[in-house]
Amino acid sequence: MSMTAAELEEQVNQLRRRLTEAGVWVLTGNWGGKGGIARYKGRWLVVIDRNLPTAWKLRLLQTVAERLQAERRDDAGTPDHSA
Repeated sequence: MSMTAAELEEQVNQLRRRLTEAGVWVLTGNWGGKGGIARYKGRWLVVIDRNLPTAWKLRLLQTVAERLQAERRDDAGTPDHSA
């Protein structure tokens, strides 16, 4: 079952909000039809051209969400040597 354009857009908006709350920078603008993800000064950065297809926007955000979750799992399993 495929989603409607409105449902996809709502998923993008929800995921964008969650990622922003988690400290991810999400930049939307006219980037020449491009989009991507990067680390900048220790934080995730997502660049999304406003004209990208909604499914691509969602996939970019999902990729960052997956990496952020993997980092948190790794950090949770790392012993604390500060004591």
